[in-house]
Amino acid sequence: MNIGEIRLEITPADIEEAKRIQQDFDSQKTYNKFNCDTNYIGYLGELVFDRYLKSINKDYKWIQFNKQGWNEPDFIINDKKVDLKTTFSDVMWMQDAKHEIYIYAQINKKQTLLKIKGWMSKTEIDKAKDNNKCKVIVRNTRKDYIFEPLFMNSIRELLEAP
Repeated sequence: MNIGEIRLEITPADIEEAKRIQQDFDSQKTYNKFNCDTNYIGYLGELVFDRYLKSINKDYKWIQFNKQGWNEPDFIINDKKVDLKTTFSDVMWMQDAKHEIYIYAQINKKQTLLKIKGWMSKTEIDKAKDNNKCKVIVRNTRKDYIFEPLFMNSIRELLEAP
């Protein structure tokens, strides 16, 4: 376990709400960046992380599903634009970094636990890409970069900053 890892409970009600919100959002979209049966886990991660941030009285803003594309961050934390990357994978997958900070969150297969594993700045991500310190997966026209949590910063460090 990453020393800075945060473990958060996922309830059945969280899953149902995430599925409902995702279905409503999908009905309004004109473009699918990536379509699968578990598209809702991004929102699920945000929902559970939002509850955690409230519980620790963190000053932040949650920017829920914007309808005009993927240019807005998920959260503003410490005046930084933050994207939460939620996945079942043991690594953080992403495309080009647009925001200042990326947080890696992993959901277990039973969908009962969200583990906030770590974070990287856009500068760190760009440097890792430039120095071939991450894996690259190309599928058709899509290019994903894969980052190992071992090389990420502690999430507690980010959240404990004033």
